[in-house]
Amino acid sequence: MIYRTRKPKPAPEGEQKMSKTAGQPSPNALIKVVDLLVENRIRIDAMEQILVKTNSVAYELYLGTIENLRAQKAAEVHRVLSRAIESQPAES
Repeated sequence: MIYRTRKPKPAPEGEQKMSKTAGQPSPNALIKVVDLLVENRIRIDAMEQILVKTNSVAYELYLGTIENLRAQKAAEVHRVLSRAIESQPAES
């Protein structure tokens, strides 16, 4: 099974720039990001189903890896948030 990734199309000049309202990215850019996330999630789900059906041992290793990555992510988020809170000046 061969998966092809789409080559990014050059965005029109205005889409790559931030919109002037509160520094937010343009809605079109956000829609594209969400579309790519959904597309990748579908691909991951399909590959996961193939893995379940073809190799249950590898699937168990995959699940263990996912759990470890989630724990690492939670620890990193906690560390970053703690540092951000500590760096804020105390309110009087």
